Amino acid sequence: KDTPVRSRDATLYLLRCVFLMGVRKPPAKFFVAYVLWSFALNFCSTFYQPIGFLTGYISHLSEFSPGEFLTSLQVAFNAWSCSTKVLIVWALVKRFDEANNILDEMDRRITDPGERLQVHRAVSLSNRIFFFFMAVYMVYATNTFLSAIFIGRPPYQNYYPFLDWRSSTLHLALQAGLEYFAMAGACFQDVCVDCYPVNFILVLRAHMSIFAERLRRLGTYPSESQEQRYERLVECIQDHKVILRYVDCLRPVISGTIFVQFLVVGLVLGFTLINIVLFANLGSAIAALSFMAAVLLETTPFCILCNYLTEDCYKLADALFQSNWIDEEKRYQKTLMYFLQKLQQPITFMAMNVFPISVGTNISVTKFSFSVFTLVKQMNIAEKL
Repeated sequence: KDTPVRSRDATLYLLRCVFLMGVRKPPAKFFVAYVLWSFALNFCSTFYQPIGFLTGYISHLSEFSPGEFLTSLQVAFNAWSCSTKVLIVWALVKRFDEANNILDEMDRRITDPGERLQVHRAVSLSNRIFFFFMAVYMVYATNTFLSAIFIGRPPYQNYYPFLDWRSSTLHLALQAGLEYFAMAGACFQDVCVDCYPVNFILVLRAHMSIFAERLRRLGTYPSESQEQRYERLVECIQDHKVILRYVDCLRPVISGTIFVQFLVVGLVLGFTLINIVLFANLGSAIAALSFMAAVLLETTPFCILCNYLTEDCYKLADALFQSNWIDEEKRYQKTLMYFLQKLQQPITFMAMNVFPISVGTNISVTKFSFSVFTLVKQMNIAEKL
């Protein structure tokens, strides 16, 4: 007989990649290798890359064509935000393990094969989404690298000491290789820091759907005594507390990373639109479009999930109200009414207590990109460039 899938398997590949980001405690067996890998990846992608962009602008701004400058600038803003998000996840990475331990608690309440199937589907979808994110991000990094090599320039023209790509083909190859390694590493990190909310919340929604059915069945077993029915209600209250504990465990990480992304998404998309409409050739337009897809993936799926999560909370309250409680004893009814009030408070996530994380907020920050584009058009900045 096959072993039933566990809820924590929804983050299986995510946490393996988080380990490869070099932000975990080094394993004893490969301590030196892991520390060296962590240093190489994080030095190039997390720490030096944002500095390299800025230094490149200061050193060689006059040599950029408008399209190259915008390609570099749109990625620079995203690189700065990615580095910040990596540091937030690095500081709070233990919360992922705590969240998985809470998922194990939820799994212990699942006994029905139909409920296990729901969890299995959520786990499968979660892992497929992770690989989809990885494909989109890596296609962007590779596409930009190949289109830059085709025209004989490094992709972003970052500053590297002792390297002048104009002086020889070897220097060009070295700089392009370094930039690709740093950008591929940053994209790899970005997948982890952008996809983890989706992975963790998808499996939570499956558990909330199972929990709704459990609430709906309360008081419908004729063989149970009044005391047993009351105990079932208390067990459901405990289940709800476990769900809230799971959400509270993830809330600080999600709040920080989504806040950073909301701050830059409108600006980044604005620069990308200007580049595509006014300056890009076919190769760089394709690269810019894949970049736009990657940027939209950073917030949109999770914002949609947050809206669904609010609806799921209202469905829990409806399910409890639809259970067989009218003929129960006063103690049962009073406890149920208190529980019903708690269920009517939806689970919401806030971005640093500033923005509610929802589709409405995501649309608002995305619309800012059109404001950036309109401003550039009206001020004739494109012609001046």
